[in-house]
Amino acid sequence: MFELLAEDVEWHALGPRELFAWAGAHGGHEGVRRWFAALNEAMAYSKFELVELYEDGDTVVEVIAAAGEARATRRAFASEVVRVWSFRRGKAVRVRSYYDTYAYALALGSQVRRER
Repeated sequence: MFELLAEDVEWHALGPRELFAWAGAHGGHEGVRRWFAALNEAMAYSKFELVELYEDGDTVVEVIAAAGEARATRRAFASEVVRVWSFRRGKAVRVRSYYDTYAYALALGSQVRRER
């Protein structure tokens, strides 16, 4: 995958840093490697399947069906993950990930609640 990424790629993952070690902005190949390491340390995926793919010029949007469990709690999670890839000269310069942060927080055992 790193062949697709520009050296100075901006990799963004939704969510509060106080709940998710992988959340926030990560720069360059090393930043993306740290993002993968933090995510994989916390979450064990049993499903990560491409559902839809859209392209419009230099923008690609992928929709992924994801599921698994939090490693620390063994609680399950499921979420669609939407990634928006922005390309320049054939390399991804920015990747933004959106997913159900509530489902991930519950799996991690966070004391979160929805306001009514």
